[in-house]
Amino acid sequence: MRGEHCVAGASILSGIAIILLVFVNISQINPGSVTSGLYFAEINVEAYGAAFVGATGTTPSMYDTSTTDLMGTSKGLRQYYRWGLYNSCGYQKAGTGICNSTVFGYPMDGFANILADVPTSYKTTTTDLITSDTFIDANYNHGMSRAGSLLIFVASLASLAALITGAVKARIFFFLATIFSSISAFLLLLGATLWTALIAKDAAVNSLIVASKYNAGMVVTAGPALYLTWVSFALMTLSVFPYVVSCCTYRKN
Repeated sequence: MRGEHCVAGASILSGIAIILLVFVNISQINPGSVTSGLYFAEINVEAYGAAFVGATGTTPSMYDTSTTDLMGTSKGLRQYYRWGLYNSCGYQKAGTGICNSTVFGYPMDGFANILADVPTSYKTTTTDLITSDTFIDANYNHGMSRAGSLLIFVASLASLAALITGAVKARIFFFLATIFSSISAFLLLLGATLWTALIAKDAAVNSLIVASKYNAGMVVTAGPALYLTWVSFALMTLSVFPYVVSCCTYRKN
């Protein structure tokens, strides 16, 4: 019975982790009321317009007020940009948003997304003003975010496999559950670490000063999906030990 009790505990931990990972995986798939609040990273550019005015002395029509304009069409900035595993979305102050086409392993390239929305006549000036090295490094941002997202996706599948195999009352399946839960925990650690490092590096733009005295008005922050990933990692790590005990001690009656 000791093995059965342990596998029950492991299944509960894995089950909770899977529920959290479902929310992680639906982050930013559309601008709905639930998914809009789930994201790995957000860039708030609400204050960039004021920084542009201070740095250049011109007052541009920087922000898009339409709720139907597609992203990347140079029709103006949204106030907030958010990234999930498969998509990025832009949101206006009122909360209305629009998303890019969903792509497996969607990369976070904040500056490129923002620049694609900046009106054409202000793109060159924006490129001259925003000089934070990592923030504008497309290769770094693509590589880190894409790798992190793919690792988290595979980890999600491994956690589901752990729960399914752990439900079969046989030592070989408990052994497989141990393997899958270990893989899931390891990949979640790697994926969450990559996203955390990326956001920390890109956050250097938060303190960027333009024209010697104006804050650039762009703020990079981590979002709920990243925190849920870290919690899922902890849960899957905790599930490994009871799966091991179940594998070693379970006996059929």
